[in-house]
Amino acid sequence: MEQIERDSRRGLGRFNAYVAPARNGKATLWRLALGLVLVAAVWLVGTLGIVVVGAGGVVLREGLDGNSLDAIADRNDGEWLFRSPSGTCLVLGSFVAMWAGVWLALRVLHGRSTGSALGAERRLDRADFGRAAVAAFALGVVHIPVVWLIEPTLIRGQISLLGWLLALLPVIAFCFVQTSAEEVLFRGYLQQQLAARFATPAVWLGFPTVLFTLLHWDVDASRAMNLAVVAEIGAFALAASYLVVRTGNLGAAMGVHFGHNITGFLFFSSEPLVSGASLFHGRPVADADWAPEQALMLGLTGMGAVLVVQWLLLHHASPLRLPSLSRPVGEDGGLLPDLGEPRREH
Repeated sequence: MEQIERDSRRGLGRFNAYVAPARNGKATLWRLALGLVLVAAVWLVGTLGIVVVGAGGVVLREGLDGNSLDAIADRNDGEWLFRSPSGTCLVLGSFVAMWAGVWLALRVLHGRSTGSALGAERRLDRADFGRAAVAAFALGVVHIPVVWLIEPTLIRGQISLLGWLLALLPVIAFCFVQTSAEEVLFRGYLQQQLAARFATPAVWLGFPTVLFTLLHWDVDASRAMNLAVVAEIGAFALAASYLVVRTGNLGAAMGVHFGHNITGFLFFSSEPLVSGASLFHGRPVADADWAPEQALMLGLTGMGAVLVVQWLLLHHASPLRLPSLSRPVGEDGGLLPDLGEPRREH
């Protein structure tokens, strides 16, 4: 945290330029709070729409009466919706609504474009995205046998190889929708607005990290497993936020998130609701049989994987070092001036 504060005060031009559009006189806290409510409301409506679409699919498949939703609930056929490749795509596709909510909040409440939340250049850095996705995906694949050594209950999923190949491109596309939506909300909109309002990283870095982490808390999981998840997700969120600080762009953060999640959606899943297209399944986080020492090892190895990815993307000797870090600051329009302390509004 101290290093980030020193870097930002020293004039990390990319991040200063990234935050600049949010310092437009509409960075008040009430606007941000209302914006978060708006995003949540739009996303909720989108999620409800997914349930309707899924239930309608069951009706069409089974030839049931269109008014027979009670029969569907009694037969517990929700498994079709959530544990099939189509269900995985529907769930991930609901995050389109999160994108829509962020777009509305930025336009209506803050008077700026969605592009201004993507990067200092008002666009996503595709080169950074690609490098970050490769690094996170590679570490995710390497991490699978490590998880298997900790808990050797890996089983083959029900999806056939042909079905998996057919689902490959749709799941990849919808995975991008899901991961990019979360990044544009937490590391984009939220972090950017807070940085425009508060000078200290403890606020604009800490709050989005804590919020993102707590949203992954599973009330059905044991305390040990939840602590392990919090440790890994917290490390991931902090690392992604720092990538935005260093690059002034969401490209790297989106890439890391995408590469990480695609391994779960397509190769190894421990989340039943989005396991329909995954080749292998592991024990769910909420399983009551996890031993505390297993949770500890999972948390430590997960944090270790996050650190390795961060090294690959930031270290000057890494072949996967982010391309944007080698460009002169201020390129793409001379967006480098230090903008000083954020204005205080009331």
